[in-house]
Amino acid sequence: MANNGSGTGFVSGASLSAAPDILLDDLTTPNAGNTSQESGEEYLIFQPGIQAGFYVIYSAILLLGITGNCLVMYAVFRNKAMQTVTNYFILNLALSDILLCVLCVPFTPLYTFLQRWIFGAFLCHLVTCTQAISIYISSLTLTAIAIDRFVVIIHPFRQRMSRTMCVGLIICTWLFSIVASLPYAVFVEYTVYDDIHVCQENFPGQVRLTFGSITTVLQFVIPLLIITSTYTLISLKLSSRARCKPGSKTLRKEQADRERKRRTNRMLIAMVAVFGLSWLPLNLMNILDDVSTNLGLGWARWPYFHLLFFVTHAIAMSSTCYNPFLYAWLNENFRKEFKDILPCFRRRRQSRSRAMSCAFSDTRHLSTTRTALEPETQIRQDLPSRSTFQNNTELVDLRTTCGNTGPAETAPVQNNVQAGEAVAVL
Repeated sequence: MANNGSGTGFVSGASLSAAPDILLDDLTTPNAGNTSQESGEEYLIFQPGIQAGFYVIYSAILLLGITGNCLVMYAVFRNKAMQTVTNYFILNLALSDILLCVLCVPFTPLYTFLQRWIFGAFLCHLVTCTQAISIYISSLTLTAIAIDRFVVIIHPFRQRMSRTMCVGLIICTWLFSIVASLPYAVFVEYTVYDDIHVCQENFPGQVRLTFGSITTVLQFVIPLLIITSTYTLISLKLSSRARCKPGSKTLRKEQADRERKRRTNRMLIAMVAVFGLSWLPLNLMNILDDVSTNLGLGWARWPYFHLLFFVTHAIAMSSTCYNPFLYAWLNENFRKEFKDILPCFRRRRQSRSRAMSCAFSDTRHLSTTRTALEPETQIRQDLPSRSTFQNNTELVDLRTTCGNTGPAETAPVQNNVQAGEAVAVL
């Protein structure tokens, strides 16, 4: 049966085309069983060894993605001090990544590898729509985090977004994502060909290519441009701050500022690179699939096409594992929460404190014993010599001098922290 030009991919425009058209075309032919066997020989994606490798990769992504993002959400919920505007966005990002793991990671490979939809009509419509929603939420939340940091650092004296406004913005993001993804619930059909159940798109005419292109622009192109431009401006702003008033800084403080600036720049570059490199290959594959389907070019019949699709799909899904590390673990406050939550860190901290306590106790016991046995010798040893007294006097003078200049040196740091809360998050 022909697909009438509408395509039979699975959420193709939403950056999740699970089955390029030729796979489902094989299923909808009269001799589906024989064709399926032939396609297993023709297309590399049906090789058992390759499928086993992808099952391992997707299982690792599912485990790491859900574990890491659940840990982020628990860290925010358990401590009210962590419930800031920026962390609300990170919380929303973690939720969208969990949805990606649950709705995209298992369904997409199973549908293609099994060459049939085994989850029923309801999940055919629900999963197709919610996959697109979760990707919208993820990309728009990353964009909101970038804009929030931009406002805090570039305009430090402007009033910060309130938590109520932040929650309202998150709700608007969800509403927009749902509305933009509704066509994927409408233009999808659950059909049966020779006892083989298929969940396929059914966009009329050229609507698939047009709608897929619009979705790619909204989900990937615009967020990537905003994230890249805002983080570039943030990096330039931090560089200009580091060059301000160099004469008022000590050498050690200048070195610390340079190191902090390098860390921040590396962090910003990593954020842009992870988002761009994770999603660009899959979006290109979806565009090629849509163009090939609408123009009848037959690119999907290339034996390596489906293998490349799943390579790019796995790369995109792996972003759910990177986000908790980039946006949470590199934040000192999140790290402290994780160390309190995870048993391995807690045991290590308890053993370290117990060892320090024992060492301190042994030192006190040894000091008491020596004092009791050799009082005169110990008193004589405890009396400072003239040179020691002079050195201590110089040390006191040095501390006094540093103490007079301490507040003046720490004031710019305090101002920077007050003016730019997002610097700590970076």
